[in-house]
Amino acid sequence: MSLDLALQRISQIQAMIAPLHGGAALPPAPATAATAVASQPLATAALAGPGATTGVQPASFGNVLAGATGALSAKASSLMTPGQRAFAGQLAAETGLHPQVIASWMLAEQSSTAARSREAQGNHNWLNIGWTDSGTYGANAAVWSDPIAAAHATAGWLKGEDTVDGYGRASAGVQSILTTAGQAPEAQIAALQRSGWASSGYPDLPVLYRQIGG
Repeated sequence: MSLDLALQRISQIQAMIAPLHGGAALPPAPATAATAVASQPLATAALAGPGATTGVQPASFGNVLAGATGALSAKASSLMTPGQRAFAGQLAAETGLHPQVIASWMLAEQSSTAARSREAQGNHNWLNIGWTDSGTYGANAAVWSDPIAAAHATAGWLKGEDTVDGYGRASAGVQSILTTAGQAPEAQIAALQRSGWASSGYPDLPVLYRQIGG
């Protein structure tokens, strides 16, 4: 992911989070060539405020409650499109991954106007499968037209099945994500970071996870 794209992504998520904490929304960063296409894969956002630390931190009470009930937190839900919420619930049910981890993962890839634009196009590839640094593969597959079908295909792909026409099977690193199913959210986030899914390594995913808790 380019630096311009990462900076734009940081600005977008900070603008969404600020009103939830009673602050004013931050103005969006200037558009760059890297952000001209709304549906382009997005880098992980850094949401830490002054003095915030990096690394996986203990889950908040809201996150624990969300995991125990199998539901998204109200904050996470408010930041997602209807298609994203349906996709997240189905993917959690089929993989055993924590719903808040899935929500964080999805918002790191697509949120705000980019997510709304993608939903309007009827594209529910919320984890950007096939969007790579070297090109895009399988992005127009029919399976992405429905959020439940898209989640089912994503779950299968994570398991190593050939469910995305035009892209092929997931790497061993990606498949290793599901070995943490049922484990603590911190373990699942760490697996995502070392899986090779994003070239950035999702350095700020733990921060995003904390921000959408409760």
